[in-house]
Amino acid sequence: MNYVYPKLSEHDLLFVRLGGAGLGNILFAYARAVVYAQKHHCQLIWPTWASIKLGPFLRGETDKRFYGDLFENRCGAKDGLSKVIKLFTTRHERENAAESLEGRDNVTVYFEGLDGCFEPVLYDYELIRGHLFGNLKKKNRAALSFDFTNSIGVHIRLGDFSRVTEEEVRAGRHDSSLPVEWYVRVIRQVLRYAGEDKKVWIFSDGTDRELEPVLQIPQAKRITFGTSIADIAALSRVPLFIASGSSFSMWARFLGRMSCICYTNQIKQRLLTSQENSFEYETTGEIEEEIGRRIAEIFR
Repeated sequence: MNYVYPKLSEHDLLFVRLGGAGLGNILFAYARAVVYAQKHHCQLIWPTWASIKLGPFLRGETDKRFYGDLFENRCGAKDGLSKVIKLFTTRHERENAAESLEGRDNVTVYFEGLDGCFEPVLYDYELIRGHLFGNLKKKNRAALSFDFTNSIGVHIRLGDFSRVTEEEVRAGRHDSSLPVEWYVRVIRQVLRYAGEDKKVWIFSDGTDRELEPVLQIPQAKRITFGTSIADIAALSRVPLFIASGSSFSMWARFLGRMSCICYTNQIKQRLLTSQENSFEYETTGEIEEEIGRRIAEIFR
């Protein structure tokens, strides 16, 4: 038997991590490991989700990003003492050497980093979605039963993202917050096509004061299911998604396969395949008539 281990950050102490990237980024290594384990009949070693980091405290963020309350091992992965034993008694290989495992035994393949984001697993979204949602902790599963019929999902990433000018965002600067005024323009246009009776659910790490222009729209209401993975799961179920340029939004798009609208040069990676009828659309705020017709069709 061979094994796969998603090492989610450099300082992995096996039961807790020190620092490391946010959830959207660490999920890439996890997803590649899950797909490899399925295709090569390996056993997954449960990753170290729990993390201690100072940034969210220093910035006063509501979500401290501990990540220990997201998942539970419900898939038979090696965990606890068994995890430690396997990691110390098996031979280690890096992901880029994994194809040479044929005929070998007792090897653990380590998966780390972004490695092309969704490109290596673009067509494996059903497997990944089933694995992620199947291992959610009980408190995070409410997101999977909430009724998002006739509603629009919006993700506004502020938090640790840089505040830059709209010109810089338009030029393609990433890891920056999108202008709140852009969301207002797009939401109002979408409602004209979708129908003014549609609900607009706002997911955001910003304050009410920062979001005030959006929250003044009568149909808009803030919502959260308590954790980052629960909110990603919830957003993956909306019929239409107005997305940020973050990997958080990318994961909701990847898992949901819904139509989405994002700011120009902020989609980063096209995630839909020829199997879907949805669209991925970028705009600085003016929605073209053809896209407007497709929005209307979504809510028909």
